[in-house]
Amino acid sequence: MINSSQDLLLIILSFCVLWFTVFLCWLLYQAAKVLRNANNIIENVTAKLELISDAVHYIQDKIDGISSNVGVVGKMASGLFEKLVIGKLSSKFEEKLGEDPKTKRSRKKSAKK
Repeated sequence: MINSSQDLLLIILSFCVLWFTVFLCWLLYQAAKVLRNANNIIENVTAKLELISDAVHYIQDKIDGISSNVGVVGKMASGLFEKLVIGKLSSKFEEKLGEDPKTKRSRKKSAKK
């Protein structure tokens, strides 16, 4: 079977090429597994980021709706405040400014008695 040292060398080289080929196939398989796992992780992260983006847009829409309602409520409150408080104060102030000094003295005298 083996007639010379060259035949032994060729048999050893063929086994080395065979094992090198097996090693390269295993290495490619492992690289493919790593890339598949990385792809799965990227897909999961993308899905989570889409959920977060949807949640942020939902909250933003709710806040926009609330802020528009707050504006209406603020206008109503300022109108009510103006009618009740400012209106009464201005009418009292106009009454005080419109009084004669003589009537003021007579009121003070009647209040003292």
